[in-house]
Amino acid sequence: MEKGTGHKQQHGYSIINQNSVNAAWNGQPTTLQVSQNISIPQMPNGTAILAATNQTTQNNQGQLSITSGGGQPSFLNLQANANQPSIVIQNWNSNNLSLTNISPNNNTPVLVQVAGPGMPGVTPLSLPIGGSGVQLTQGQVAQGNASPQWMQLVIQSTAATLGIIGLIGGPTDASGNNGYVIAVNATQNSGPNTGVTPPPGYYATTTSNSYAYTLNWGSSLVWVGNFSPSTAQPVTIILRAL
Repeated sequence: MEKGTGHKQQHGYSIINQNSVNAAWNGQPTTLQVSQNISIPQMPNGTAILAATNQTTQNNQGQLSITSGGGQPSFLNLQANANQPSIVIQNWNSNNLSLTNISPNNNTPVLVQVAGPGMPGVTPLSLPIGGSGVQLTQGQVAQGNASPQWMQLVIQSTAATLGIIGLIGGPTDASGNNGYVIAVNATQNSGPNTGVTPPPGYYATTTSNSYAYTLNWGSSLVWVGNFSPSTAQPVTIILRAL
């Protein structure tokens, strides 16, 4: 009986880490078919953002397994026909990160992206203070240094497409993270001063094509990444002093 039970458990976990499409991934947007796996050998020791989108054209519920550092997997359910990605904000503490598409239906591709400051193999664009800002396409990241005063990070989309921007910087919260995800051209207004709780992982969503996040982080890093769907137009990021 013990031998049979042990074999069953081994078989269950082997599904999660087989069929690797890239064992040295740098987090750039990649589509995983069912049972495909992708991994980052070593994550930074700091907050990073995972975005996952169910890309099925049918009504198939998706599911993504997330493993790191030899721990048991966690599972992220992915709604069918949802353009807005599901978000996980976490510090994987310099461990590896492995993602597997374990959706029940074979016709359920999942788009995954992971980004944050210090990702191996990724060179951020420069985010200056003032001026016309920097334009980010899907998967692009930028970073700059804030001034020791009140500032605003402005997220702007000139097209009527959903824009998803991740922001990392400033003091950490009770869980040790300092990441924020904001959606423009979304289906509802949610987050601070709206009375509506945003979707899990999101700081705010707005039906407007722009959003201004006010910060005072001293002379610290301001990092931004574009987690928008593949069909979205670029998003402009402006960092300005107040």
